[in-house]
Amino acid sequence: MSRYDTSSPPPGRPPLRRVPPLGPHPAVRWLALVLLLVAGWGFYKWFVERVEVPANHCLVLINKTGRTVPAEFSDQVILYPSLVERIAAQEGKDADWVRSHHKGIRYEVLTEGRYFFSPLWYKRVRQEATVIPSGKLGVKIRKYGKRLPDGKTVATEPDERGPVTEHLGPGRHNLNSLAYDVEVFDAVQVPEGHVGVVTLLTGPMPADRNAFVVQAGERGVQPNTLGPGLYYVNPYLQKVDVVDVRSQKFDLLGAEAIHFPSNDSFTITLEATIEWAVQLEKVPWVLVAYGDQEDVVDKVILPNARSLSRIQGSKLLAREFIGGITRTEFQRRFMADLVQTCREEGVEIKSALIRNISPPEEIMELISQRELADQQKTKYENQIQEAQAKARLVEQQEMREQNKAIGDANKQVVTKVKEAEQARAVALTQANRRLEVARLGLEAAEKQAAATLTLGQAEAKVILFGYQAQAEPLAAAVRAFGGGEPYAQNLFYERLAPAIQSIMSNTEGTFAEIFKQFQEFGESALTRTTSNRPEPAESAKVTKASPTPEGGDR
Repeated sequence: MSRYDTSSPPPGRPPLRRVPPLGPHPAVRWLALVLLLVAGWGFYKWFVERVEVPANHCLVLINKTGRTVPAEFSDQVILYPSLVERIAAQEGKDADWVRSHHKGIRYEVLTEGRYFFSPLWYKRVRQEATVIPSGKLGVKIRKYGKRLPDGKTVATEPDERGPVTEHLGPGRHNLNSLAYDVEVFDAVQVPEGHVGVVTLLTGPMPADRNAFVVQAGERGVQPNTLGPGLYYVNPYLQKVDVVDVRSQKFDLLGAEAIHFPSNDSFTITLEATIEWAVQLEKVPWVLVAYGDQEDVVDKVILPNARSLSRIQGSKLLAREFIGGITRTEFQRRFMADLVQTCREEGVEIKSALIRNISPPEEIMELISQRELADQQKTKYENQIQEAQAKARLVEQQEMREQNKAIGDANKQVVTKVKEAEQARAVALTQANRRLEVARLGLEAAEKQAAATLTLGQAEAKVILFGYQAQAEPLAAAVRAFGGGEPYAQNLFYERLAPAIQSIMSNTEGTFAEIFKQFQEFGESALTRTTSNRPEPAESAKVTKASPTPEGGDR
């Protein structure tokens, strides 16, 4: 019977009980499976897909799977940008999709870091970064694209194979070594006193193909030069020749000495030193036409020096090369002709010094004796001229002394005249000063008198105006009273009234007694008048008709 059999037990036995199955629970098994898959996936990602790109390295990916490039591009294995764009235009996709879904080497590189790419889909190539040392440059050689047409040496289009126009300067560059090779060249150093002649190796053909120096931008030797400095020049584009433009010295000595016949058929040997330099504005032309410095000496300076020395030397006799005057004239002509001839060929002659001119030995002694006699003759002539010069000097000294004495006398006369003129000028100045002082005193006195007169008139006017100010109120008062007499009477009353008032107000004395009697008489008369008072109208008329006591005060 099976251990999971649940049928009825045999008679006499208890019923069977279900026994749980042995082993883990199914949920545990599923959990273990999930954990195993996660661990496997992590192991695969970390140990299989992970790519570590160290410093100074880069990563290039190669697509193992995907579409093949169209047949017209079957010869290309690099998925470079212009190719990707053309494939995307044909298939109607974007560039990223084409880049990730076609077989081939990816153009882009990945720099230092950690990346995860499956080796099933990609071949991962780690490569060192390109480092250009200081003072050098790198030229990229493109490995992909179409071949260059005949006559073209540099790839100027993005889909052409070969050297490219751009160069890499010193430093680190992350380049795809499967897409480019890099050739390293030295930078061009143009030192001081030198220039660089540039030759374009590519570009439009020159209009004049027979010209030594072409127009700027045309293929060939350029008219403009490079000054001192460091230049990073792509040698596939340009060639730079460094030319020394400093002064150079060339000695015509020994085997290089010049031999030429004189006018009388004697062989003359000439030794000289020539200082020269290439004209700065004609350096490209000289370089193409003649070559380097040695070529300039061999093709320009030495032939011209020999030719001109023969031409000028054939005009003179052998004995004339010993005399100093003739030799100096020969050097002057030789220098002038050499400068003019070499300047036309782009070489500047700065000096041409003749160091030695040697006539033949057989005539050297005779010419020397004759030259010595000429020198003696010249010496005696010089002595005669010297004696004549001394005589003229003595005569000049005597004349100088005589002129000095005459000059001293003239100075004394001039001094006396000057002193007299100065004394007269001083006396005249003092007289003019005194006259001016007297004139100024007279003007001051006149001004003082005028001021005094003006002051007196002003004071008189002040007094007059004071009196007028005092008389004006009196005249106004007289006019107010209608004449002088009423005003005088009023003035008299004004002066008398205070005295009468003082007398009348005093209650003691003789006058007081007199007035008291009048007072008493007045009071009694008033009493009587009151008892016999008339009508008011008549009383008023009587009062009005009664005259004012004479001499009384209103």
